[in-house]
Amino acid sequence: MPGQHPIRQANGGLPDDLVVDVVAIFKALSDPTRAQLVYVLTGGEHSVNELAQGVAVSASAVSHHLAKLRALRLVRTRRAGTQIFYSIDDAHVGALFREALYHLDHVRQNLPDHPYFESAPETIPAQQQS
Repeated sequence: MPGQHPIRQANGGLPDDLVVDVVAIFKALSDPTRAQLVYVLTGGEHSVNELAQGVAVSASAVSHHLAKLRALRLVRTRRAGTQIFYSIDDAHVGALFREALYHLDHVRQNLPDHPYFESAPETIPAQQQS
C-alpha cells in the first residue's frame, strides 16, 4: 500500500539508518530559530527577508538556518525571478510540528492521551494518521 512505510526491524527497533535520520530531524528542530522558521512556514511560503522580520533574526542568519533545514528536506524553495521563497517540504513536516504542539498542549493542560494512540502507530487507521 503506497501510504505505508515498513520501519520495524525484527527486534522491534528502528534500522540504524533511520535512527540517524530521525535524530538529525529532531536535532535540526531543537534550535529555537529553526523551530520558529518551521512554525512560520507552516502558515505558507515566505522570502528570507519576510522570515527574518518574522523571527527577529538577520537575513544572513535565516539563510544559514534555512540551508540546514533544506539539506534535511524540511523546507524547499521556489524561485520567482530573482526572489526565492521558502515553504515546508511537505505535509509531513507540518504534521510533525503540529503533533509536537498538540503534545505540549496535552502536557500543559494535563489532558489524557487520545485512545487511538494507546497502540503502536502502525495500527492507527489511515484516515487518522497525518
